[in-house]
Amino acid sequence: MAEEKKSVHTPMILKMEKICRGYIDQLEKGGKQFNIQNFMMMYIFGATNNTEYRTKLFDHWPTYLEDFAACKEIMGYRYPETLVDEFLSLKLDKNVKILDVACGAGNVPYILKDHGYTNIDGLDPSDGLLKAAQTKSLYKNTFCCYVTPDEKTPIEDNTYDVLLCSAGMFPGSIVPQAFKELIRVVKPGGILAWNIADGYEGFNDFFLSYDKIINDHVTKGDWEFVQPTKKMENMLFEDAGYTNVMRKK
Repeated sequence: MAEEKKSVHTPMILKMEKICRGYIDQLEKGGKQFNIQNFMMMYIFGATNNTEYRTKLFDHWPTYLEDFAACKEIMGYRYPETLVDEFLSLKLDKNVKILDVACGAGNVPYILKDHGYTNIDGLDPSDGLLKAAQTKSLYKNTFCCYVTPDEKTPIEDNTYDVLLCSAGMFPGSIVPQAFKELIRVVKPGGILAWNIADGYEGFNDFFLSYDKIINDHVTKGDWEFVQPTKKMENMLFEDAGYTNVMRKK
């Protein structure tokens, strides 16, 4: 049993090691220092599913946007761009009402606005990140709250045409048991699209049943696959990622 518990967190430890290695490599090439320790705390709180302190970290991280921009170059982080590409391939009307979940400081709408999509609301538990997004006027409305399996968000049923979640399926953020809440706020026939890192089944205990929960919602008639789950290479360093696009029934 102890050995099984240890293996669950291995992918998170490996991701932290890669970020640290990339950080040291760029320092040796003359790169600048930034708050690498905050990124490590982010992953540690995620691996232990400590959502409270992961959110507090963002609220007390005033240089997050600058640090993320620097770290993004090191990591080769492509989650927002690839999710937007999948959304654009659907060729939906420009006026669709979109909810960006685990939106952070607004990477997704920052890209979408160049394609004419601006009817976007954002949801994130970090008030600090939402305020950063609103300095760029990226969202019409924002919701500062968690998405959990046990409590409803303040959003009414069947509100959105589209729900997007870029790299938000992550320990300390949204667990797969909360898919039912995401489904609830989307209109019948609406789209839910998200991406997740490779090795998700080892993130923590909640993610062991990730695939089963998706398929259980299919079996119950809650949603259907718009396309097969797509694997994309080099989403974070050499790590692959997976993109799902579902339609609420």
